[in-house]
Amino acid sequence: MKGGKRSKSGKKAVVVDDPPINERQRDAERKRESRAKSKIVEIPACANRRRRNRLEKDDADWLRWYFPDLFWYEFTEQQTAMIKAIRRAILQGGDQAIAASRGEGKSTIAERMLLKYVLAGTVGFALLCHSTGGKAEDSLNEIKEAVETNDRLAADYPEACIPVRALEQTPNRAHYQQVVGKRHDNRKPFPATNSKFSWCGQQVFFPAVPGSPSCGAIIATRGLDAEVRGVKKMGRRPDVIVIDDPDTEQTVNSDEQADKLEKRIDRGLAFAGGQQKSVSRVMVTTIQRRICPSAKFTDPAQKPSWQGKRFRFLVSKPARPDLWEEYTAMRVQAQIDGDEHSRIAHQFYLAHREAMEAGAKTANPNRYDPSRLPDGSQVEVSSLQRYFNEVARVGQEAVSTEYDNDPPEESGPQDSGITAWRIQRQVSGFPRKIVPPGCTLITQGIDCRKVALHWVVRAWKVDESDCLITGYTIDYGVQDVWGTTIGSDEGVDEALIRALRARREAMITACYETADHQIRDIDLTLIDAGWRTEAIYEACRQFGYSFRPSMGFGKSNGCVRTNFSSPVKSTPDKKIGDRWFLSKQPKGTWLVCMDSDFWKSWEHDRWMSDPNRHGALMLFGERGEGKRLSDDEKKHLSYAKHLTAETEVEEVIKGVLKRSWKAKSDSNHYLDASYMSDVAASMKGVRLIKNPRPAAAINAAEWFKPG
Repeated sequence: MKGGKRSKSGKKAVVVDDPPINERQRDAERKRESRAKSKIVEIPACANRRRRNRLEKDDADWLRWYFPDLFWYEFTEQQTAMIKAIRRAILQGGDQAIAASRGEGKSTIAERMLLKYVLAGTVGFALLCHSTGGKAEDSLNEIKEAVETNDRLAADYPEACIPVRALEQTPNRAHYQQVVGKRHDNRKPFPATNSKFSWCGQQVFFPAVPGSPSCGAIIATRGLDAEVRGVKKMGRRPDVIVIDDPDTEQTVNSDEQADKLEKRIDRGLAFAGGQQKSVSRVMVTTIQRRICPSAKFTDPAQKPSWQGKRFRFLVSKPARPDLWEEYTAMRVQAQIDGDEHSRIAHQFYLAHREAMEAGAKTANPNRYDPSRLPDGSQVEVSSLQRYFNEVARVGQEAVSTEYDNDPPEESGPQDSGITAWRIQRQVSGFPRKIVPPGCTLITQGIDCRKVALHWVVRAWKVDESDCLITGYTIDYGVQDVWGTTIGSDEGVDEALIRALRARREAMITACYETADHQIRDIDLTLIDAGWRTEAIYEACRQFGYSFRPSMGFGKSNGCVRTNFSSPVKSTPDKKIGDRWFLSKQPKGTWLVCMDSDFWKSWEHDRWMSDPNRHGALMLFGERGEGKRLSDDEKKHLSYAKHLTAETEVEEVIKGVLKRSWKAKSDSNHYLDASYMSDVAASMKGVRLIKNPRPAAAINAAEWFKPG
């Protein structure tokens, strides 16, 4: 259109001629074609299919070929152990925990191993956990960068790498990207297909290229400083979880934070798998403190299912520590003088190298700085020299912690070291309900709750030669309490009495017997009367003198007033025993008052005793071979967990050793029932304490007479 209309001001408007309609259409078509071409990515064939298949069979070879800049020397023993642990967890399941030296490449190995098994199609959903969310994202960025920039990976895994490279650092392009090429599985061509992937945020979804082993695979990250329960993406749950350095300063220095982290790993992550398959977990870490979570998970005695292993930088110490002390002193003085590299100490080491290295062995001989100074000498010539250079720089304690996974002994609170695994292993070899030879007494403790009774039955054998006694737990279990209502106490007393009556009837039919088939009765039962006291009193009055109500008093029960250690004379209403006494209540009921702190300690001490000698506590069942738990031992896990739900800790405060109890879990009912059975044995005249009070030898049943 030429010319133009005049404006209101009278001036003629200038109008540029429009292009012909067909030219506009051609221009729009060219742009559409250009955009379409930019959306289509052609996937080339694998550069060397035979090499790819061969390397996927050997993790170490795969890592060294595709990442030669990171893994340029033969893997060390601890690096090989990490590689095998991750492989075993992925292929066979289970949990693995490895404490490696700081700087030994554990994070790099974990990240690349995850990538390998995702690319190979073995893992469809991998979860990478770190101490914090920020560190977890950093690990994911390392994996993303490898896919984006590694030419060797791109050559052999084009179906995963090429679509990502085509994004050119613009993740939004993945929404409309299409791929064409030949399938990797059968080499047949496929038409243009939407790659449907995501390459940003806390998780990445691998390109959905037809025939690709990694089609739609997920690698997600989570920080252990936040909620980790219920990780789920696109209706899928993780196949494997790699936990990298879970501890923070807070979890190392705070018992409360450490407990939270332990529960996240033991509960939140343990059940992250699907309905039919448990998730595999691998932890690679460095121990910062002897009582931090990393120390627990790498200790087979505390966490046997994790198959923990710990590695040191300094495998064996040198035979001449005096020469190294002189060397580190030279290094320290040189640092004071401003001589960063301390050539005097270096020359001393070279002159005495043979003597200084005698007997010493390091885990990784490649860990030293071979760079040269202006005078042509090397900064360091061995990994052993590197170790002691660090000792001079930051101190032996720091090096032992970060390099050797051997933190210094704690000066803070120390617990007894009792573990569920140790209790599970302490079995007698006798079947359930069988009274071992030589046992002269059977006692029972019952802990009462609104929904259940937990009971423990023990047989006692006295060794007169050394005045030690062995306690055999011959039976334990749970009696349900029926007829109670959540949020209401209506009918609770009646329900408790019914449950206790059912337990008494079950005792009769249990048939506790000796090896020669002689039936034995339970001599004395103590029932916890700390809750619903009057109902327990009434039950004991109905059942007779072999059932006694009892209450625990001590700091672990929230009571600090009752003093069992002070000598107190017996009165008509109070009879004194060993760390227990009888208190007469209305209607002629005698209440057994127990020093709960003392008897819980006594209980734990007996489980920590040598099971091959007298003076220990034992469980029924057969023992497994070596470190492998038998079926009987595995069944004792719940009981053992209850017994370790509370532990006694010791701490020196102002030069005085203080003891206190720490609760790890609310599920301590078998512990209460167990120590009540101990008190019952003491009441029946068994000398459980080395120097008992004379009253302890008196049969307590004599004090239960009416009036």
